[in-house]
Amino acid sequence: MFAITSRLSSSRLKRPTDGGANGARHTARPRPFAWRSVAVLLLVSGPVMACGNDDPFRSIATVPNVISGVSVATFSTGTTGLSAIDLVNLRAVRPEVQSNGSTNFQVAIDADAGGQLRIFPVLALVSPPSGAAAVGLLRSTAAFNALDRAPTSGFVDDTAQTASVGEAFIFRVNAGTCAFGDPLYGKLEIESFSTATQRATVRFLINRNCGYRDLTEGLPSN
Repeated sequence: MFAITSRLSSSRLKRPTDGGANGARHTARPRPFAWRSVAVLLLVSGPVMACGNDDPFRSIATVPNVISGVSVATFSTGTTGLSAIDLVNLRAVRPEVQSNGSTNFQVAIDADAGGQLRIFPVLALVSPPSGAAAVGLLRSTAAFNALDRAPTSGFVDDTAQTASVGEAFIFRVNAGTCAFGDPLYGKLEIESFSTATQRATVRFLINRNCGYRDLTEGLPSN
């Protein structure tokens, strides 16, 4: 278990353990964020993003979709370096847990002794997970560039997913930044991994318009 190297001695990250993509619970829709203290804070003080097109009464999209790339160390190398990914803010980060249980990241990459890659959603790493924004992962049969729209179900938010270089995943983030509790959708893939340096390069696209599921570059239209 990795102790978070921050001012919060009581918050901890769990050491990654071997686990596959099967056997985790699936939910049709994430539960509302009202019960999370971090959501209350973000709804009061954070920016409210554009809302999804599935509801005709909500705003049109205003934030263009862009593909981002980061280089991160595997999570097992420790938490003192950039070993986690903040999908919402498009950056690699040193993982931290705040006093209310919220985190500054949503996913991390790790590899076992045999070189098997795994993608960890934050709820598989944070203990306890009371304030962490849930992110669900869904393995895709399509290539990253071919993914143009996210589904609304099938996401796994508390179990690591085995992954290969070039394999695409769709994700759903309950970031707490949307006025109506809608999630953010996106896609990611591990582009490369070095066993010598234990570093991975990851590219991803996140649609930061609340509830929108369009995964193509540019201003979403659906």
